[in-house]
Amino acid sequence: MNKLIITLGLLASILLPSVQGLRAETTSDLLPPEGPTSTVEERRIRSSIQKEVARLEQKEKMLQMKEMELKTLSREVDKKLAEMEKARIALTELLQEKRRLENEKAQALSKIYEKMEPAKAAQLLISLDKDLAVTIIEGMNSKKAGKVLNNMDPKVAAALSRSYASLEKQ
Repeated sequence: MNKLIITLGLLASILLPSVQGLRAETTSDLLPPEGPTSTVEERRIRSSIQKEVARLEQKEKMLQMKEMELKTLSREVDKKLAEMEKARIALTELLQEKRRLENEKAQALSKIYEKMEPAKAAQLLISLDKDLAVTIIEGMNSKKAGKVLNNMDPKVAAALSRSYASLEKQ
């Protein structure tokens, strides 16, 4: 019975302290004193406790290393995210500039097509990409655009008109 109480007392003194408390104490503080009165059972328990403490210390060191690795990886990820955000902003700015330039060129083309004869402008618009043709028509004076559409094949004029109308809704 006495041995059981001693064993439970030893185990409680090891298992109950927090990890912080274990760092402050040495392993020998947790173990019963060695001496001539120690029994084989006490020595076996002492050895077992020493092995468990060593295993826990090793595990704690490993966890600390893993924590450092995670912090390093987290910093690297944050850095990459910041770089990607900068790249996204730069790309957005470039895209806006590209759209602005395209709109300027489309406006200039609209003015050129506006000055052409409606039949000639209609013939050229039919040969262009549908989106570009709609953009040019969009920039033209509505009377001139009507005359140009009037000089086109009705099916082509209707398709361009539908595309123009859907642009208006956006």
